[in-house]
Amino acid sequence: MSCNQPSPWHHSCQQQDILSTTPAHLQPVLKSVFSDLEFCTAETVGLPPEALILYLHIHNYLPCILLCLDMNGTIVSVNQFGASCLGYKPQELIDKPIFNLFASSEQQRLSEVLIGLLEESSTGKVSRWEFPLDCPGSKMDWVRVMAQVLHPGENSPVIMMVCEDITAQKQAEAALAQFQKASQEQFKEMQTVNHLKEEFLSTISHELRTPLTNMKMAIQMLSIILNQEQNMLSELSKPQIEGSKAARYFQILTSECDREINLINNFLDLQRLETSIKPIILEKIKLQEWLVRVVNAFSAKKNCSDKEVQVSVEANLPPFSCDPFSLEKIIIEMLTNACKFSPKGEKIIVKAESLSQKIQLQVTNTGVEIPPAELPRIFEKFYRIPSNDFWKRGGTGLGLALVQKLTHRMGGTIKVESGSNRTCFTIQFPMEIRV
Repeated sequence: MSCNQPSPWHHSCQQQDILSTTPAHLQPVLKSVFSDLEFCTAETVGLPPEALILYLHIHNYLPCILLCLDMNGTIVSVNQFGASCLGYKPQELIDKPIFNLFASSEQQRLSEVLIGLLEESSTGKVSRWEFPLDCPGSKMDWVRVMAQVLHPGENSPVIMMVCEDITAQKQAEAALAQFQKASQEQFKEMQTVNHLKEEFLSTISHELRTPLTNMKMAIQMLSIILNQEQNMLSELSKPQIEGSKAARYFQILTSECDREINLINNFLDLQRLETSIKPIILEKIKLQEWLVRVVNAFSAKKNCSDKEVQVSVEANLPPFSCDPFSLEKIIIEMLTNACKFSPKGEKIIVKAESLSQKIQLQVTNTGVEIPPAELPRIFEKFYRIPSNDFWKRGGTGLGLALVQKLTHRMGGTIKVESGSNRTCFTIQFPMEIRV
């Protein structure tokens, strides 16, 4: 038989009533497409039987849920694929209310939106909603519903409904909402903890600083009395082996009290930087004069007489806008660190210059190197470079950590280089610090 010749099956299909040979649950679909059909044949439809059968096959197995409803919300047609997705056979859904497929809490809303759709059917618009399902045999929990009224104005309009599975999307949204809620709760807890920390630090500041301040004052008064009675100042100026025991004990008391005060101040300052964000108070300073004054005040106050401290400031530096209090703290801590670890007779050089629209400060001390393995850790809190001699490991391990925090707070960077019998800390600030 030639391929161009119609088959006997083709001829027989042409003679049949197409509507009568269509499954009952699909007949409303054909009626909705060919609305004026009462008796549908291949000739009256204008399509070959193969095309109609192909259409019905596509309708049945199109990978989405296709439903036809009457004006009361009763299911008059459902495709095979859609019924399977919902956990039913097509015949189990025919003549059943569409509302039975959805959660009871949403049935009233679904009824209202369908009534509204029928009232606006003349516009021919496609409406979209999202509803939770209640189908025990289905893996879907949520669907996006798209619906349109076909052939409005007739006595029995048909509502064509397409449902798309959005369960994964809703689960992701729920997980995101839960995560956001947990994040908000965690943020509130962190705020509470930070508030408690600030209150704790405020209390500790008072409870620790007040006794130490009293101790410092008592030591100063004791120094006056001992100087009057035993010429203590001359005893303190003598080498340790030549001075009196009272002078030696007094020196220990003074230095350890200063050490404790410095420890508490650094710890509290560091904690405040970590737990609260306070605005930087900027002030323009003339770095040439300011830096010399700070270094001279440090040299006069601290026991750094056995090292040579030099200051080098580039001429004609522009006024530098910064937080003077924080910058002074940075310089003092770096000088203290240099004095502590530099051998007797070595140099400490403080240098300031402009470099590529930045202000660069350097503190260099000679006669000592930091092992390369220790360089990455020197800015950690409470970290001190190991030494075979425990008594030479002094310090609290907070000074450089505080320097780094203050530098970053003012928008600067800090790095350290060590080698060739010298150690150099380099800090760079933008010429214009922004708050």
